[in-house]
Amino acid sequence: MSNFVTDTQALVKFMMGKKVINDKRHKAFQAADKGKATIIIPAIVLMEVLYLFEKNRIPVGLLHIEDLMQSDNYQFEPLSLEILKAASEIMDIPELHDRLIAATARHFDMQIITNDPDICASSFVTTLT
Repeated sequence: MSNFVTDTQALVKFMMGKKVINDKRHKAFQAADKGKATIIIPAIVLMEVLYLFEKNRIPVGLLHIEDLMQSDNYQFEPLSLEILKAASEIMDIPELHDRLIAATARHFDMQIITNDPDICASSFVTTLT
């Protein structure tokens, strides 16, 4: 079974029924829906969803994601001291939220589903391309 970490944009696009960046990234979400993959949802992603939903910038809110997480294939990952330590090691992602998403992936040694150029260019993590 494959395991991935998602960023906010990829998760929201998938939940809106839109194609997630490219076929391979979209298929990772479809595999999770079929029980063939696990997608980790970092705490910071839920924080961003809360903020963006409250500002009416996205139609997907926490309750939608909570429904998704009823499946064992979508797992919430709290922000821990270990993840914060991993974030302190990542020097090439300037934006804090993105760095925390990357740190979650680094901590678990998983690829990230993202199209964020800073995360994709990072030498500290790998992305699903």
